[in-house]
Amino acid sequence: MIGDSLSTAVLQRAMDGTWQRENAVAGNIANHETPGYKAVKVSFEAALEKAARSMKRNPASEADYLRGLETVKRADIEVFEDNTFIERADSSNVNLEQENIEMAKVQLQYSYLARQMTDSFTRLRYAIREGR
Repeated sequence: MIGDSLSTAVLQRAMDGTWQRENAVAGNIANHETPGYKAVKVSFEAALEKAARSMKRNPASEADYLRGLETVKRADIEVFEDNTFIERADSSNVNLEQENIEMAKVQLQYSYLARQMTDSFTRLRYAIREGR
């Protein structure tokens, strides 16, 4: 399929993971005053990197290449409770300031990934039109 490349697969999955992280952070912010609430974290970068590295540089066939792309597109996005520390006396571990910083960071990351995806398809469209 046109546009089905390792870079677009990685960007797509990174956008999915970043979106999940943004939802988790939003939930943490919304529940920061809930007694006993444990912050939710999202991890996907290591699994995505592993899936991308596992693709062969020169696949034996198109089927191998497409299987590799599917592996990247389905790289694990792990959503889990953070039980590493307790921030407050009510057993909640949400640090509102840290979560707000994380939200800003995640929004910038998502914006950057969306821009990269747009640029990728702009270059593809330019190539299809032969520079016209």
